Amino acid sequence: MTESSSQPERIDLAQADDRRDVVHRAVACLAQGGLVGLSTETVYGVAASALQPDAVARLRQIKGGDEPVPLTLLLKGPVEVADWVPGLSALGWRLARRAWPGPVTLIFPKADSRGLALRLPESVRPLIFPDGAVALRSPAHPLIREILRLLPAPLVISRGVGPGGRVATTVEDLDPISGLSLILDDGPTRLGNVSTSVVVEGDRYRVVRPGVVDASYLTRMAGTIIMFICTGNTCRSPMAEAICKALLSQRLGCSIDDLEERGFVILSAGIATSNGMPAAAHAVEVVRARGGSLQHHASRQLTPDMIRHADYLVTMTNDHLEALLDQVPECAPHARLLHPHGDDVADPVGADRETYQRTARMIEAYLVQLLDDLGL
Repeated sequence: MTESSSQPERIDLAQADDRRDVVHRAVACLAQGGLVGLSTETVYGVAASALQPDAVARLRQIKGGDEPVPLTLLLKGPVEVADWVPGLSALGWRLARRAWPGPVTLIFPKADSRGLALRLPESVRPLIFPDGAVALRSPAHPLIREILRLLPAPLVISRGVGPGGRVATTVEDLDPISGLSLILDDGPTRLGNVSTSVVVEGDRYRVVRPGVVDASYLTRMAGTIIMFICTGNTCRSPMAEAICKALLSQRLGCSIDDLEERGFVILSAGIATSNGMPAAAHAVEVVRARGGSLQHHASRQLTPDMIRHADYLVTMTNDHLEALLDQVPECAPHARLLHPHGDDVADPVGADRETYQRTARMIEAYLVQLLDDLGL
């Protein structure tokens, strides 16, 4: 398909009888070398098939032919990132699996010769990766995800720019762009701002374009997450969370409030609980005596996403561990019992303060061993 001087076909998704037909038309257009204007959850952009050199060349002109910045490749999900960046660091993998699908673009400074980036047609590589960097994103918008699922080629995209250089958040902002074959009108974008662009270099990252995801949330996503798990998330796992924070802050020589800035996020959750329950009163007391705090604790129900996002999953009993593996079997390499020898930590719920004291002493001793095992 060659560049057309006529007006592009425009489809109003709100009026479409069958969105599946729209997806198939978009896929066909891209496969034939057309440019498609469409919405992500952040802004409107222009997309092309990475296997169509003429389309990618036109897309590069829209982006700015002289700008040494990469075009963004869209992936189906985080599992694909290793195909494009084979030497992915632990930090890069953390950010990909926690931020995607979503409004974060990850930029890796140099294409790896083992990755798919250097297997694209030779003519498109300098257009997509003019400075050697690889920019990747997995969008959350359902229509794009359907297009990605059916497209037999990588999808490359450049964000649209509205009048005066403002962010393109409505389909009308694509009107000044020539050469489009198809425009999909999905109304104003849901988030109304660009994705946050992050350069990942080994175990370091830096924001090169602020966007939807703010710096504090990005810090949490980049950190090592240790998740403690029990049944109700009001006694054992909150005690482990709070005591672990106190012990780790001592080892790192920082305050508990500074742990996230130092790259550690300590959490807890329950396998069978309701959200928002406070910690047991005795748990609050015995934790306070050890330098921790449960004053503002609110129970949370464990979810599959929490399991997948955690770097370390630490359960109080064998039953908890079994339930964890039933939910997300692939978490097995990162899951373990708190007790160093595989025993259960008994539930003190409903017991007296002395029982909570004994439980806290045991948890503290087991946490010392855990942190040693993890090299922290």
